Amino acid sequence: MTNNNPVSQKKTGPNGKKPRRRIRFHLRKKKHDTATMACFSENRLYYERTADRFHILRTLAALALVAVMIFTGAMSYGFLVDNQFQYLYKIWKINPVSLGKQYNDISYAAGNGAGFVLYKNDLAIIESGKIAVYDMSGDRRFRAEAPNSAQAFAVSDKYLALYTPGDKRIAIYDSFSSVYEHSFDYPIRLAAISDSGRFALCLREEERTVVEVYNQNSEKEISVTLAENAVIYDLDLSPNGDKLAITTIEGGDAFGAGSYYTDFAIWDVSSDKQLFYERVSGQKPVSTAFFDNTRLYFATEKSVIFCQASGKKLQTVSDSTHALVACDGKNIAVSDGSSRVIVYSSKGETKTEISISEKIIDLQIKNDSCYTFSNKTASVYDEDGQLKSANAIRSGALDFFVLDDESMLICYVSETKRIVP
Repeated sequence: MTNNNPVSQKKTGPNGKKPRRRIRFHLRKKKHDTATMACFSENRLYYERTADRFHILRTLAALALVAVMIFTGAMSYGFLVDNQFQYLYKIWKINPVSLGKQYNDISYAAGNGAGFVLYKNDLAIIESGKIAVYDMSGDRRFRAEAPNSAQAFAVSDKYLALYTPGDKRIAIYDSFSSVYEHSFDYPIRLAAISDSGRFALCLREEERTVVEVYNQNSEKEISVTLAENAVIYDLDLSPNGDKLAITTIEGGDAFGAGSYYTDFAIWDVSSDKQLFYERVSGQKPVSTAFFDNTRLYFATEKSVIFCQASGKKLQTVSDSTHALVACDGKNIAVSDGSSRVIVYSSKGETKTEISISEKIIDLQIKNDSCYTFSNKTASVYDEDGQLKSANAIRSGALDFFVLDDESMLICYVSETKRIVP
């Protein structure tokens, strides 16, 4: 008998087994408040925009990093070898090649007539119409033919000028990124240059000698005519170039027998007015220079005159023969070369007196320490005048300098040696 009750009937699959029962989940949609949804949309839009900006900044930072890596690699492998670029990288302190390099002896080929000068803490060598610049790691930063086989130079913290006495042209270097060449109608006897770019020249114009101050564009600003028998001995410009100091000698045969006079003068470049004048009888000049502040000095073989750049005389100190005078921009050291050294402030106040037991041929001062140089010894005296160190050197040295770390750089014909006191 057949059971027709649908409830009691059991469903089976094709294979006679009961199929699995599927469980279905029904999610109820939650009703959202319209205001809440609007707020959520605004917040999402804000965060999306912020994320976009973050991605842009991240991309820019990554590109900048890649550019720095490429630049560093290029410099490290010498792809950028242009002298001007290399020197500017060094000045800006972003040259990865030179960063962190220690001092190495500098090798070069220079004769006995070579001139040496520290320019921007690098060593510049001028000889036989060529100029070469080396940094303290031993790398040559710049080399070029000097205009007209230049033999003399004038230097400031920013500029280096090259010229040959008797020639009519001068070349002015600005970190070796720019070279300004100027020509004149008369031969140059002496030159000075300031940090502002103004430069002063002593020119021999037919029957007279003049000192003229020019700006970078070779535009004359003032002209000072020297006395008929005066011979230029020294000249200097203040750091900003607004004051000119001139030292001349005249009378007799100037540097021989007979009566002679040393004249000192200060001129204001802007107004073309003489601010100071003094004549010293029977004393030969030694040097003239401005300090870093508003003062300057005039040194003769037996006295030193200290002045304000405005022309006000501060003090005159008289002592034994001054064979050597050194200035570091703050103080000066004077010496007779054989028995003592005296250090004066820019006001003329005596700061230190040092007794020396050997004949010295050069003298330097830096940070109140005094450095003496002889044929066999380079010595350092502290601010109290006490011997700090005496360092033996080999013969044949041509020049010496004091570096920023207060070590001494000795220059020979073909190389340098550094002495750390």
